[in-house]
Amino acid sequence: MGTPEPTPNDHQRFTRSALLKGGGALIVLIGVPAAVWGIASTTGSDAPTTWPAALDPSALDSWLAIHADGTVTAFTGKTELGQGNRTALSQIVAEELDVPFDRVQMVMGDTATCVDQGPTVGSLTINLAGPQLRQAAADGRHALLTLAATKLDVPARNLTVENGVVSDGSRRVSYGELIDGRLLGMAIPVKGKARGFGLALGGVRPKSARKYRIVGQSVPRVDIPAKVTGEHFYIQDVRVPGMLHGRVIRPPGLGSQLISHGKPSHGARVVRLENFLGVVAEREWDAIKAAEELEVKWSDWAGLPTMDEVYSYIRKTPSLEDTVVAHTGNAAKALAGASRRFEASYTTAVQTHGSIGPSCAVADVKDGSATVWSGTQGPNVVRAALADALDIPVDNVHVITYEASGCYGRNGSDPATIDAALMSQLTGHPVRVQWMRHDEHGWDPKGPATVHQLRGGLDAKGEIVGWDHEAWIPAFFETTVIGSVLAGRTVRMPSLHLWEDPILYDIPASRQLAHYQGDIGSAENDGVGLISAWIRSPVQLQLTFASESFFDELAAAAGADPVEWRLRRLTDPRMTAVLKAAAEAAKWQTRPSPGPNARGASEVARGRGVATSLRGGTYNAAVAQVEVDRKSGKIRVSHMVMVQDNGMTINPRALKLGIEANVVQTVSRALIEEVTFDRSNVTSLDWEGYPIIRFTDVPTVDVISIDRPNMRATGSGEPSCNPVAPAIGNAVYDAVGIRLRSLPMTPVRVKAALEERAMKRPISHRLGAV
Repeated sequence: MGTPEPTPNDHQRFTRSALLKGGGALIVLIGVPAAVWGIASTTGSDAPTTWPAALDPSALDSWLAIHADGTVTAFTGKTELGQGNRTALSQIVAEELDVPFDRVQMVMGDTATCVDQGPTVGSLTINLAGPQLRQAAADGRHALLTLAATKLDVPARNLTVENGVVSDGSRRVSYGELIDGRLLGMAIPVKGKARGFGLALGGVRPKSARKYRIVGQSVPRVDIPAKVTGEHFYIQDVRVPGMLHGRVIRPPGLGSQLISHGKPSHGARVVRLENFLGVVAEREWDAIKAAEELEVKWSDWAGLPTMDEVYSYIRKTPSLEDTVVAHTGNAAKALAGASRRFEASYTTAVQTHGSIGPSCAVADVKDGSATVWSGTQGPNVVRAALADALDIPVDNVHVITYEASGCYGRNGSDPATIDAALMSQLTGHPVRVQWMRHDEHGWDPKGPATVHQLRGGLDAKGEIVGWDHEAWIPAFFETTVIGSVLAGRTVRMPSLHLWEDPILYDIPASRQLAHYQGDIGSAENDGVGLISAWIRSPVQLQLTFASESFFDELAAAAGADPVEWRLRRLTDPRMTAVLKAAAEAAKWQTRPSPGPNARGASEVARGRGVATSLRGGTYNAAVAQVEVDRKSGKIRVSHMVMVQDNGMTINPRALKLGIEANVVQTVSRALIEEVTFDRSNVTSLDWEGYPIIRFTDVPTVDVISIDRPNMRATGSGEPSCNPVAPAIGNAVYDAVGIRLRSLPMTPVRVKAALEERAMKRPISHRLGAV
């Protein structure tokens, strides 16, 4: 009681203008900008009403500032999602500038102060943003050495730098002493696109990896201490003066129309724009109660297929686009001529992000401008969506990001941001929207259901001669934001096709065919359907589950050991290395699957399975050990071996912990996570309806990293997810001889598969005789 509420940026009082006014900073830049833009103030009262559309990426001051005390502020458009991006990027900057790690401060995801480097997705932060910051820091170091060479009257090549101090062997001058209140103009050559993923910087050559002293070390993450003590500042902690609390009232059906509503209770006010309906109040509890008690009448809507027919529905729905992703030879001809042909269908369920902390956002929209505080992982993406939804110029929108509960895909953060902005524009006050559990589970965009048809052919010697993978997957051209749809201001957020990598193995004839589709239900209902969006390793996880499981089916048909079967067909030495390392660490025993006791009578059967994957240049191999309870049908993953080659490793411990987290989350998705829905809407609105893995079921994990310091870092946020599910499925086959072709691999599906097999076996086998 009596403690003042935290306000935006209490933990980070920094503006570019403050740097310049201090007089003790070296800003390396192409020229002093006409306006110096800063983070919104603590009160929000002196925040500018317009913002630059894009900071100049060729100006070094867009990337870093070096202060009189020798500390450094670096700017990145990427965000911290709980995986250690702030720490890893700070390591890169500190390494290249030759300053101690603890002297680097990182400003992240502020559209007014940070260059647009694209959203924090696809394991591209270290892969793409890392080199951009490395180059900017290398150019900054070069500028400082040039300044030192003049001051000491010696050639720059005779100077060394250690801990931010330049020396010619006898004399020393610190970066801070070199500043002396002056500005040094310098430009960075820009190659490729001017912003986002394609941005490439030129300039001086960064240092060689053999000289690294900070990169490659397990530097403790800078965000962990405050998270442990409860002092960390999350988006849920943001408050602004005059702020109202808002709650959105959801329709019973995705396409339901608002007919009427009553008067709100608890002193709240109704906010409505077409079908977008909510309440605002000065106190959050009043908004909650008013939303619960408001009488609302909606029209009926039942435009979704039933869960039982969803996969047949997907296959029958016309595609938006059909694309041959990759092919070699003539797969159809090879399959037709094969001695033995095999075919299987694989499916994956609709899944939700399951963020443990529901999404939150604060927006202040007035006088044709907007300042928004969001947990988004794509500040510039949501900025453009806000401009569309609010019908204001994008230059007038300022997005400030704060860390939220883990998203790992496009969860409710962006929709909650749109909700807050619409409410603020309609009320003329700053509005904070805190989603509830039913909002997050029910209304965050979903990881979509997918269908896969696989065909394979073996010759008389048991060698693969043909392969065909046909997949019905989301188009991901764009992702709809539900709040804007309800409000009649439909905006769509850009996305990408996501079938990334060709088949890993050397097969004479193969084809990968993608049927890119829209949201479930949208084709028949004027675009209204079960909204799909990114979820961790979108589509690639589902594709890998199908392809690596079916590859194991062919190995079993050929009577081959699953590891040897793969090694014979790998031509990439990096993939070969990770697979061999995984097999060695797991103490793999060479033999075909299923195991000798797969048809035994023991209540608990044990097995092991393997899978590989390649995503965005990162190589992975996984070996899963499972226990299958024949009576209950429950699968327990007891142990996982994970091997990864992501080129250069910035922070080994952070990498290890990130891979462990990937395993835990993906085991949960593989075994139990499935969104339920009826003809109208999602019905799994809480943790009972949509359970996630408990600590008692978390496997032990061995992580092995193959470090290649002379190669580009290719990212680690998502790739290790991909082989987990097929490794588990292959291990189940090894344990009990049943092939599970649907995710999640629930006890119900296990028991059904066991019973189906039992019906096909001789009676002596069904009774457990050997």
